[in-house]
Amino acid sequence: MLQVIPRHCVNRFSRTLAGLCLCAAMLFGMPALADSLVERGAVANPTEIWSAWGGQAQFRFAPMVLRDMQLEVSTPDQVIRGALSYAADPIQLNIANLGSLAFHAPFGHFEGFVDGRLTINQPMSMRLAGGREVSWQTMVISPRQTDRFPGLQIHDGNGNLLFTTGSIHVYVDQIADQLTMERMDVFLAEDLAARLGEPRFAGAAVAELAMGVQLNIPDGAETQVRGGTCADRPKWPTEGFVADVGLTAMGQVDDRGSVQIDGLNYEIVTPSSRLENLLGLDGADVPWHRKFTGNFPPYNNDQHPYLVWNMYRVDSIGKLEHISRSGIKHAFLTININCTIDCGSGGIPGADGHILWPGCEDVYGVFNNDSPGDLGPREEVNALTGVFESTGSFFDQNGDGVQDNGSDAPGENRMLVLVEDLQQADADYFFESWYVIRDDSDIYNSMGFHPTTPTNTSGNNWSYGLGAFQNGPVIDQWVDPATDPATGSQNVEFFNPSVGHFKLAVKTTDLGGGLFRYVYMLMNFDVNAGVSALTLDDVGSVEPGSVEFHDVDQDNGNDWSVSEGPLRFAAAAGAQMPWGNGYTFSFVAGPPAPGEVTVSIGDSGGAVSDRRIQILTATLPEVLLVDGFESPAP
Repeated sequence: MLQVIPRHCVNRFSRTLAGLCLCAAMLFGMPALADSLVERGAVANPTEIWSAWGGQAQFRFAPMVLRDMQLEVSTPDQVIRGALSYAADPIQLNIANLGSLAFHAPFGHFEGFVDGRLTINQPMSMRLAGGREVSWQTMVISPRQTDRFPGLQIHDGNGNLLFTTGSIHVYVDQIADQLTMERMDVFLAEDLAARLGEPRFAGAAVAELAMGVQLNIPDGAETQVRGGTCADRPKWPTEGFVADVGLTAMGQVDDRGSVQIDGLNYEIVTPSSRLENLLGLDGADVPWHRKFTGNFPPYNNDQHPYLVWNMYRVDSIGKLEHISRSGIKHAFLTININCTIDCGSGGIPGADGHILWPGCEDVYGVFNNDSPGDLGPREEVNALTGVFESTGSFFDQNGDGVQDNGSDAPGENRMLVLVEDLQQADADYFFESWYVIRDDSDIYNSMGFHPTTPTNTSGNNWSYGLGAFQNGPVIDQWVDPATDPATGSQNVEFFNPSVGHFKLAVKTTDLGGGLFRYVYMLMNFDVNAGVSALTLDDVGSVEPGSVEFHDVDQDNGNDWSVSEGPLRFAAAAGAQMPWGNGYTFSFVAGPPAPGEVTVSIGDSGGAVSDRRIQILTATLPEVLLVDGFESPAP
């Protein structure tokens, strides 16, 4: 834990003349800075510019990432080497009482860094195995410009850029007199990567940084919201207000290490994520309470959002396949930045940072999303209702209502991408992420994806170049829902409030001679009962040897069976497709025509309900020989 430091610098430093001078410089310098910002129109009131200095920093490097990059980090007291582990002893560092960070804090809510610097005087070095070593004696931390969220940059004492940081969780603790900055990703700067002799490592997230620094509140500052619009909040979905949370970006997709399971080599891949409460003051506020912290309104539980991510590949013949999926990340705090209005705790004890207010944005970094204590199995969350029962869950092995377990084993509840799946020639790749949020009115704008280019940078280390971010699911990119079926492709949505959402899309390719290749993708978004069968009633016969099935795992034992007359793909009992998965079905048959398919909901070993879907299906060629080869008509 980071040390909590007393509030008033005069109490800490008044024993020495140097301390008094330092305090005077910081305290009397801040009004001038604040006045300058007011004159420029940057802030409304000079008392909204607060400051922080001194304290402690904690670097936690990722052993699995260092292992694949063959990097080693050293201080005079510690050496952090690569290992098959998520945890390494943190490097604890003192922040010198020199300089301060200024930040904008209307009503005590952090809105962004303004200026300033913090200094750490501690020797540290990074060394590449069999390569170069870069050392420094001092780290200087200062704000950096980012698109929407606060960021920091770290230079050495000579001005060389070492690291940048992002996805910072920042909150002002007025009771403990501390500004806490934690869960921030630390990226290798381009300059440091070049000095190490590996420019390809630039931008890689290698560590997580946390800092706790002493807080100074200007005289006359408003420290909490009183009355006004906040007097009528929170407005809950249970009271009829509409909730709509959108995924707005994934700024980073990173390799988090490699593992071998049953003789197969996998890469662990994790994104950062950004979201926003999209509706204005008439929209609902969203509860955001960490698991095992108690019962809170409006659901009388520890309700919070969840994040999942997937990777897809489109091969050279246009077949979309789901090749990897993550477990589920349990969210625990919203930083509430760039808000329309921020009402703090909303009058709910312990709820500051645990309600997403109108217009507020939030961010989670790759280290944060890869946190062992927050990653669990998807099946413990009902995606349709958004409900998770914490007691007795994966995180609570003995059922006493206290977390005693996490995803600490290498690869546990992570996205594991088979290395061979990343190496397919002429394939296109897509990385998708989405939030599961209780009572969300639009699940599709809570999803988004990037085209990505997997590249093996060195050894087991991979990078994932990102194309433009797009909202919605990848299946809609493969076949646009607005596509005219006359083109031979179609995308159909099914939704029932008591069942959930799924989409079935088909793409056909004319092979000549009256034969067409059919590729169907069935995507289950939140049908908690699962999907157990796909039946194409109008397809009486298909080309022998052309039928293929693809699911997301490497277990052939749970593949769906295939039968003909009609063509039917079916799961064994207990092997239905769970929510968050996409299965691919392909075959060769006659020309496409409007038709019907049946999607079976539920476990084939128990209760099943059938849903009829109007979509393109195959007709028989006019003449088809028994050996599967076409013949001219007589």
